[in-house]
Formats: sequence, C-alpha cells, structure tokens
Amino acid sequence: MTPLVVAHRTCPKDARENSLEGIAFAARVGADVVEVDARRSRDRTAVLLHDPLLLRVQHIPLPVRWLRESQLARLRVPTLVEALEAAGGSGIRVAIDTKDPGAAEAVLTAVRDANAADRVLLWSQHMPVVRSFVRALPDVQVGLLRDTYEPAEHERFLADAEAIGARAVSAHQDAVTPPFIAAARERGLDVFTWFQRADKQAARLAELTAAGLAGVVTDWPARARDVIGSRE
Repeated sequence: MTPLVVAHRTCPKDARENSLEGIAFAARVGADVVEVDARRSRDRTAVLLHDPLLLRVQHIPLPVRWLRESQLARLRVPTLVEALEAAGGSGIRVAIDTKDPGAAEAVLTAVRDANAADRVLLWSQHMPVVRSFVRALPDVQVGLLRDTYEPAEHERFLADAEAIGARAVSAHQDAVTPPFIAAARERGLDVFTWFQRADKQAARLAELTAAGLAGVVTDWPARARDVIGSRE
C-alpha cells in the first residue's frame, strides 16, 4: 500500500493556511489529499480556520463564531463548500479536521452541498463528532485524532476508535511505529501520522511506509512524495 500524501493545513510554509490558494499549491506539489480545519460561523456555516479566534492569521481578537459568513469572507476565510469545490477543480481530495465539536452538522451540510462525499476524509479529536460522522456517512472514511505518548494511551486510543466505528486514526509522530500500525490494522484501522519535524519525516517515513502506513500528514508534501515515490 502506498501512503497518501496529505498536505497539512493547506501548506502553511508555502501559502496562507486554510486557504484556496493553499489547496491549489498542494495539488501542484503532488499531494493526494489536502487537510483543512473546520469551524462554524455565527450563521452556522462551516468555514476554514484552525484557531477559535481570528487572531493569529487574521489579526482580529474575536471568536470566529461571532462573525457571519459575509464578514469572514472579507477577512479571506473561505467556506468549506468553497474549499471542496476548489479541491475538486484541482483533482485533490480533502481531509476535514473538525476542530469545533459544535460544527459537525455544518460540516456534513457542506459535504452534501458540494456533493463531495466520495472525495473527503472526515477527522476529529472529538469522539461524539466522529461517531456522528460514522452514522451520517457510513461510506466515508472517518478518523479519530489523538496525541498519545505511552503504550497504555496508545491501546486506549485504538480501542476508542474501534468502539465508535472509526476506520482510521491519526496519531503523533512519536507514537506511530511498525507495531502501532500492526495493532491498528488488527482492529481494522488505517493509520495516518503528522510529522511535526522535517528531520523526523526524512528519518522515519520509509520505514513506516514499509510497515503499512496509510497516510502522512505533512508541511513538506513534496519531500514526502520523494520518499514514497510516484502515485500508482
């Protein structure tokens, strides 16, 4: 199995994070999937934003939930529907990390409105959100995200994912090893990992690929593609 190359947060080292231009960049550098973060606006539209506040990227100290879709558009915050349509035009799939547990229904609405169920992965660290996605879209790969650091935490993570019907997990770069991947696969779970450091990605990606890694979430998608090889 060749791992998917997932461009983390629309390639923030090369483009504005959670942006339409970042989606286009991810496609150009050979990513299979682009990862975006989803929250909800005041009018309950799913929009692309990592943080609960519009401070770090937009430099406005207000919660995203206080502003309407039209106001967010002026701040260059795309809707999830816009992102899905842009990704479809670029021929790239979308992994949607639902950061706000109250945004689950808005995310599902956007996926349906964009007719994108066949080209999304649905992820969240919130177990009720993952469970709701599994129930609403049973044919979509839904994943549970969690950082774990000890063997007992790893085991609980995999058990929780299996119990709520997830089909994938996304784990910390230090948690994912060949034995972790084997344990996950015994439970019917694909494994994704996010590399926070380029040197660790370079040192470990080939080994994890050989062990059956399903996907690498990375700020360096072109480098990951070089290690993994061309798309099959």
